[in-house]
Amino acid sequence: VNITSDRNAKEGFTPVDSREVLAKVAALPITEWQYKTQSGARHIGPMAQDFRDAFSLGHDEKHITTVDADGIALAAIQGLNGLMKEKDAELDRLKDENQALSERLAAIEKALGLTGNARAGSTANRQ
Repeated sequence: VNITSDRNAKEGFTPVDSREVLAKVAALPITEWQYKTQSGARHIGPMAQDFRDAFSLGHDEKHITTVDADGIALAAIQGLNGLMKEKDAELDRLKDENQALSERLAAIEKALGLTGNARAGSTANRQ
């Protein structure tokens, strides 16, 4: 199945908040199920009614088009990627801060004449 996705065949473009899409995907009930007429084949996915309530996409609340499901998945991936980049930056900042604090502690211990063994012993005595 080839779905037309040419920019020239579309109109009414609106930016998407990928974080908002990600939050809606995270809240979307996903279940495993089978069609009543196909008892031998199991599927995983949302119900069209829940998808319609969350995203207001498509023609009705009984169908999910593949173009909408794909678009939601891609937008959620972009939202997740942005979130991961923020978390990575925060982790890097905390690592740098931890390194700076470790260096300050080492300098203080050196100034006080403490060694690694003396510090370990004093920690053990306090416990």
